[in-house]
Parts: sequence; structure tokens; C-alpha cells
Amino acid sequence: MNASPIVDVSALIEEQRPGRFGATLLFSICAFMFVEGYDMQVVGYAAPAIIKAWHSSKAEFGAAFGWGLAGFMGGALVLGSVGDRFGRKRMIVAGCFVFGVFTLACAFAGNLFAFSALRLFAGIGLGGAIPNAIALMTEYSPAPVRATRVGIMFIGYTAGSALGGGIAAWLIPAYGWPSMFILGGIAPIAIALAAMAALPESPRLLILTDQGRIALAAILAKLEPGLRIAPGARFTVREETEQGSPVVDLFTGGRAFMTALLWIAFAANLMALHFLTSWLPTVITESGVPLAHAVIATGLLQGGGAIGSLLVGWLLDRVGAMALVAAFALAAPCVAALGWVHASEALLMVLVALAGIGMIGGQAGINALSGTLYPPHIIRPARDGRSASAASARSSGR
Repeated sequence: MNASPIVDVSALIEEQRPGRFGATLLFSICAFMFVEGYDMQVVGYAAPAIIKAWHSSKAEFGAAFGWGLAGFMGGALVLGSVGDRFGRKRMIVAGCFVFGVFTLACAFAGNLFAFSALRLFAGIGLGGAIPNAIALMTEYSPAPVRATRVGIMFIGYTAGSALGGGIAAWLIPAYGWPSMFILGGIAPIAIALAAMAALPESPRLLILTDQGRIALAAILAKLEPGLRIAPGARFTVREETEQGSPVVDLFTGGRAFMTALLWIAFAANLMALHFLTSWLPTVITESGVPLAHAVIATGLLQGGGAIGSLLVGWLLDRVGAMALVAAFALAAPCVAALGWVHASEALLMVLVALAGIGMIGGQAGINALSGTLYPPHIIRPARDGRSASAASARSSGR
């Protein structure tokens, strides 16, 4: 086979066929998202037992939810973009270690202040890792299936959150609430160690060093079986290099209205979603539902979200933003009805599952849509003018 001295990495990624590399990447990131989902939800499942053990009020315990969410937002804001310079894989692994260590430490907290502080730092790791996982997935995904793959990613997240309900129903009565955090700390550390070997690094970072180009050549050989790359080949990645501020560019070029709608939808849905996932077990328990049933109901919320993430991601690739409209139109009446159906556990479970399909599926859809609506120079600022365009390297038999 003939080899070309110029390898267009972007073309190879866009034209890849389904294969082992894509499946392994998707599985690895889903495993990471699974433990991420568990750790995000673990406080909500354990809250009724912790409040009872510490004789705390719901208002006082709200600080634990608040500090955890503040850490998540701070990590997403500050560390989410650090991966563009230091590597997506490194930030995913680092985030796993951070939220694993601090989640494990929560099991040994002796008071609400220490517990809330630990949740703050765990949240930083959680928030910093998710944007980099989304970015890594989109960088190695062809455009026609990009939203679908991000949706599948979030199935891992919601599955981890949902399974936490069943785990809580078994662990807390048998071993106490600290057992939830011991499991939630050990699992991410193990996933981080596995991710160091299993995850690829961002191609935009690999092309900058000799060692990185060797690793990238091995990755491309998996993407395109039979491809032969000459030892002196030059790798290029196509991306826009327009000058200006990516933040300002969000509101120029006719994008202001779209950006405003995305921000409003993201903030409103995330606020409602965090309220439900944090307080649903506690609120349901206080209405007379047994704790085991309450955590199962929250698990159904996340289980519905797994279905919604896949469904909304699939629809986004086919009908566009109308998939989000449908998701939120389903979620709104279901959430509104939750306060009126405490007399019927069966109806409550159905409404919670439907709310999960709409809310969590819609949230995954917003994440996927925001990664596809904007030009690359906004999502990934170019580094040092190193990006370029070139013809793809193909074997003559292709």
C-alpha cells in the first residue's frame, strides 16, 4: 500500500467505519460516566439516613447539596477548558482521582461542615472531568453520529445514578450510610487507573510532540485498518483559526438568540434536575413512602434519563433542536404533577420515570447540541497557529 507524507487526521475521523476503536472509546467513557453519575447522586440517596443520624434539619443539610453543586460549577468553568491545553485524557483521569478521594473521605466526616467541604472538592473533580469527556468523545466521533454518541455517553451517567438507588436500598439498611461513600470513592479511583491505559488523548494535543505523533499513528491504525503511515508523515487537523474572543463570538454572526436560548434552557433544566435528584428521596420519604421505595423512585428518574439520553441524542441527529422541545414538553407536566400523587405509589413511579426521560434526556441533548451548533474555533480555540488542512492519507486499495 502507498503511504502519504501528509495525514489528514480530521478526514480519517470523519470517514471512519464502526469498529473496535470507537466501541472501546465509547465503553471507556461510559464506564467513567457511570461512576460520575453514582457520585453525583450518592448524597441524595444517603441524605435521609444522614439527616437522621446527625439530627440535622433539611434546611441545614441543604448546604451539602449547595457546596457540592458549587464545586461542580467551578470545576466545569475553570477545569473544563484546561483540557484544551493539558489534554482531555489527563483531566478525565485527574477528575476521577479527585472526586474519588474526596467522596471516599465523606464516609469518615464527623459533622455537616466537614461533609459539605468534602463535597465541594469532590464537585470540583466531577465538574472538571465531564466537559473533557464530552470533548474527547466529539473529537473522535464523525459528525453524523456525534450527538448520538454523546447521548449514549450519558446513558452511562444515568445508569450509575439509577443503580445507586438499588445499591442504597441494600447497603444503607445493612451497613449504614458511610458504605455508599466508600463504594463511591473506590470505584472512581479504579476507573481512573484503567482510563490511563484505555483512553486516547486528544488528537489536537498529540500532533504537537514526537511521542504524541507516534501514539496518534497507532490510534489511526485502529481507526483505519490497513492504513500505512510513513515514518516521516506530517499530521494535520482541520479547524477554524479565526481571531477574536470565543465568548464574544457566541453572540455574533447571528448566534446571539440561539446562545441565549441555550443558556436559559440549560440553567432552568439543570436547576430543576438538581433539585429533583438531590431532594426526591427525602421528600418522598417524608410523605410516608418507605426509604427503600423512595430510593427506587429516584433510580427510576435516572433510568428514564438513560432512555431519554439515547432517544434525544438519536433524534437530534435527525430532526435537530425539535428533539429538545419534545423532551421538555414531556418533562414539564410530569414534574408539576409529582406534588399531587403521593396517594398512589404506582402513579408516582410512572411520573418520575417520564420526568427523567424528558429532563435528563433534555440535559444530555443540550450538551450534545451545544457541541455541534458552534464553529470549531469557538469550541476549541486554536493553539499557536499549528492547525492546518491537508489531503487525507489513504491506501491505494481503499
